[in-house]
Amino acid sequence: MPKRVTNPRPALTALTAALALLGAAGCSQRTRQPAYTHVILFIGDGMSLESEIATSRYLYGRDRALAWHALPNQWYQATWDVTAYDLDAKAAGRAPYSPRTFMPSLAYDASREGSRPYPDQGSTGTLRPPARPATDSASAATALATGSKTESGNLAWRPGDRPDGRLPTIAEDLRGERGGTIGVVTTVPFNHATPAAFVSHNASRGHYYTGYRGYAGLGIADEIILETKPEVVIGAGHPLFDNPSFDTNKGYISERLYRTLQASTEYVLAERKGGVDGGRTLAAAAEEAAARGKKLFGLFGGPDEDFVHAMPEVSPGSPRWSRESVEDPTLEQAALAALRVLDRDPRGFFLMVEQGDIDWANHDNDFRRMIAAVADLDAAVRGVLEFIDRPGDDIDWTNTLVIVTADHATGGLRLDPRKPLGAGELPDQIARPKAAAEPARTGGQAANGRRHAFVGPAVPAGPSPLFYPNGELSYSTIGHTNELVTLAVSKGAAPLFLGYEGLWYPGPIIDNTQVSAAMREALGLGGRTMLSPAADTVTGEPAPSSRSAAK
Repeated sequence: MPKRVTNPRPALTALTAALALLGAAGCSQRTRQPAYTHVILFIGDGMSLESEIATSRYLYGRDRALAWHALPNQWYQATWDVTAYDLDAKAAGRAPYSPRTFMPSLAYDASREGSRPYPDQGSTGTLRPPARPATDSASAATALATGSKTESGNLAWRPGDRPDGRLPTIAEDLRGERGGTIGVVTTVPFNHATPAAFVSHNASRGHYYTGYRGYAGLGIADEIILETKPEVVIGAGHPLFDNPSFDTNKGYISERLYRTLQASTEYVLAERKGGVDGGRTLAAAAEEAAARGKKLFGLFGGPDEDFVHAMPEVSPGSPRWSRESVEDPTLEQAALAALRVLDRDPRGFFLMVEQGDIDWANHDNDFRRMIAAVADLDAAVRGVLEFIDRPGDDIDWTNTLVIVTADHATGGLRLDPRKPLGAGELPDQIARPKAAAEPARTGGQAANGRRHAFVGPAVPAGPSPLFYPNGELSYSTIGHTNELVTLAVSKGAAPLFLGYEGLWYPGPIIDNTQVSAAMREALGLGGRTMLSPAADTVTGEPAPSSRSAAK
């Protein structure tokens, strides 16, 4: 259960009024004195609280011993998007989403879904999460990057997919207003939904590059490499390992863009190479980029489209790991390489670090791979916290804000409290026959597998692709859920978040758009909060059940 923080009512009232004024006035460009120079946002894509607890047990034999569990400020985050809201509104006979009249409790009803995620006290849905529409990664990342809700599949783009729908991101505003530097790091393709929402804009997360499946517009990779040009980009999607023929019906980068990176005078390019340690390759490139005042682009990944990670083994009492290849860096190595480049700028930086394989593992209901991915995130957070603690540089806790959260939960994982697993212990897991494992597709979900992660809010129903015969755990879906996710914040930053607790939801729940607003305030950026919910919902009290979707 998270540490509760006190929310004084006068401050809440004042903040409510301020948000309403911002909603009426639109976007304020007035900058403020920054509380922090650097913001580091970690995102565990698809990571539920049960995923965290399961990994903590394997690693440490305790429920909450991951690196971010020790951060002093803990809340929960609501993650819904406009597409999910509209489905809830339709079921309840309410109007569709409007940024000035929406009702937060319609999309996340704490009285029915819990003021805390399972298994914390105050949660509901002990056997499985309530069947509710849920966000996708693109819209969830957009909320964190821009402070605005949007539809599933949109990347920093307004609902309705208008031609003028670009939403300004925290990364580009930091660069534009303060001259700061920006970076995105991920274990999945660099132009996948979560990193892309911070450094590109598109009405569809599937427009990976210009020419992809006939797409003639500005592709996501094209915008990142040719226009946004972040100081650091590290991720998967290397074409020579997953699309060596540069077939425009697949892959994540065109041959033209790949050759542009190879010939770039702005970027130092670190690439995956057969038989070569990827962590060392990336560290050397980061040193070169820092020494020569250049940007860093790390392009890794293989046929599975993500980084190869160390996998947990059954080893009761002492966790043990095996790794097929070291040609990809770990997330910790990637995050530290990014900091080596970004920390040279006294104007500050914004860095987003995503562990994207948690989501893919949970889509596959693959417990062992999920443990590997969350453990990778744990090591990365620990490495960055130690980096900030290290003396002799300009990054410390007086100028650096660290946030660890998830964009949404995936899989509906439940651990059986009667059969707890300890350190180094894993359950038997058996693949179900393919015909039995094929789920029913509902709600217009993309049926192209885990790589494209079920764009849309409906939860697919059907048997889990993997079976756990001894009953230590179960999954209820291969899709996303509307569960609350954890939100951990470093010391000294509580005042940035306190005013949002109880504002839209009862208890220690903060909306993902409010997390964005807090990060903007931390960096002293001009206000872009445009959300002003209906007055009768800004009370911190659960909405009547009649306002919830009946689904």
